[in-house]
Amino acid sequence: MADVISRVIDEPETFEGRTIDCFGPQDYTYKELAAFVYDITGQDPRLWDLPKPWVKRLASILGKSSNPLITPDLVEVWSTDFNSPLTSEEYVAEANKKDGILTFADFGITPTPIEKIAFEYLHRFRKGGHFAMVTGYHRDMDVK
Repeated sequence: MADVISRVIDEPETFEGRTIDCFGPQDYTYKELAAFVYDITGQDPRLWDLPKPWVKRLASILGKSSNPLITPDLVEVWSTDFNSPLTSEEYVAEANKKDGILTFADFGITPTPIEKIAFEYLHRFRKGGHFAMVTGYHRDMDVK
């Protein structure tokens, strides 16, 4: 993504008014991404599927604090997996136009799947740290 940003900064007139989508080869919902992160980090959170109006109401109350955990705007963003004014059919049509939406492919970049790099970053957030699942050297560690 840094390569894309660098190119846009170097050639602003080329990309002015254009849409550039920087995403990987696979689509995920927020729920799927959360489950993926929880799996790698060994977390087992309590999750509830609450109606959006309830969460927005709670967020409007929590949003009044000086450092809010959630706001009504975040509820809107997090409840929409694909943030585009276009429908998926319109999006595909627009991306296939000559001067349509740009992607990594237009910059000659092949995105790396999240599955290949996520563990390297997320393993340190496991309960007990990086070595919680290591066995054999001194003793078996069973961190709870």
